[in-house]
Amino acid sequence: MVRLIPTHCEIPENLQKLSSAEIRTPLDRLEKDELWRVSSFDNLSRQSLQANECLRKIAEIVLVLEETMKNCKSEGNLVNGLTRREAAKAIGAGALVGGAPLAAPTLLPLKAFAQENAVNVLAFGGYEEPGMLDGFESGTGIKVNLKIHDGSDEEMVALVESSPAGTFDIITPTSAYVPRAARSGLLLELNPGDYPLDDYFDVIANWPPCFIDGKMYGLINRFGYYGITYNHNKYSESDVSSYAALWEESAKGRVALFDWFLPNMGCLSKFNGNPMPYDLDAGAFAALVERLNGLRPQVGLVGNTSQVIQAMAGGSYDLAIAGEWVQAGMYDDGLPFKAVVPAEGGVTWDQAVCIAANSPRVGNAVKFVQFVAGPEFQSRLAVAKTYYSMVPNKNAALLLPDDKRELLNLVDLDRFDEVFMANLSPRKDPGNRQEWLDAWENFKNL
Repeated sequence: MVRLIPTHCEIPENLQKLSSAEIRTPLDRLEKDELWRVSSFDNLSRQSLQANECLRKIAEIVLVLEETMKNCKSEGNLVNGLTRREAAKAIGAGALVGGAPLAAPTLLPLKAFAQENAVNVLAFGGYEEPGMLDGFESGTGIKVNLKIHDGSDEEMVALVESSPAGTFDIITPTSAYVPRAARSGLLLELNPGDYPLDDYFDVIANWPPCFIDGKMYGLINRFGYYGITYNHNKYSESDVSSYAALWEESAKGRVALFDWFLPNMGCLSKFNGNPMPYDLDAGAFAALVERLNGLRPQVGLVGNTSQVIQAMAGGSYDLAIAGEWVQAGMYDDGLPFKAVVPAEGGVTWDQAVCIAANSPRVGNAVKFVQFVAGPEFQSRLAVAKTYYSMVPNKNAALLLPDDKRELLNLVDLDRFDEVFMANLSPRKDPGNRQEWLDAWENFKNL
């Protein structure tokens, strides 16, 4: 690697205190004589491999600069005429790393290498709400750099895969994606003894997708179910005690579905009598596709989360394959919707907290997972404005107000663990995933 600063130099006072955490890309504030800007990797395209490589090369330069500054400071030699502006210009113009010119990236900064007393979290919505993480920061002194992810699980995993080490210490994908991510080396093995699993509902503490070959790679801290959400002004609970209600004449055109194939097809697979709804042989899968296509005349809307919820709130639809995460919020807003797990059972949704295998802040990450596994945080997240969720930690359920416990089926905790959860199957990635996806796309186009 070619050094940017001669080793025999004296570093000016305004550079002596700089570390790798304070050295930035020089692309937007150079004219103001500031050093290098901090931002996030939000705009880093997963496809932008060349830009990603540029970042890695800049990181190498940062380390060389810091090492050189330390050496020069101790040696007390001359500056050799190199100012911080000139150093920045050298990098911006194309410094040599390993003998090759370094092309300047397009405003791709280095926040991932900053703030050792921090933890970088990529999470779905809810964590950003006021007061949610205050207890962690005040209790540990660790700063949470939070990015809320509003895309899919696939996009979350791909973003972590394509980002430099340290960009994200924590991710919160659906547990269905944990096995694949763990086997690819993306996730760090967790020590079960570090977390309050004894306070968890047994079935969640031992959630199968979080364990690979007996090793733990994820911890559920938020979950719920898919069954039937229904307008209780038009249907009683007994009316919707089976998925057969979706095929009733009165439901024609009044069913709304979220545009996500795994939960919808998983529930219909349970209706077909499959106890393991995602592990189907060819005959069972063909029967599932037939069942799915037969539902199409009943469905008036296949849309995203906001579209379906708004349409149901407006009275356009009465039934949906969904659960408490939809129903509880609408019910709290005075809308006439309840949810039930039909006799055939349902499937879960969840979020697993995982530590990135390349995290340079594992200690901080472990403390964060411990915090979000605890009752105080989970009781807050359960009633987040983003959407409601059930709590894996039984002590979190005890902290909820009685009306919220009733909404979330958490009044009788023993019954919840032994009866309610026993009728639900973990959502998982089927082995023939593409066939499932193709069947769903075909269904939407019927």
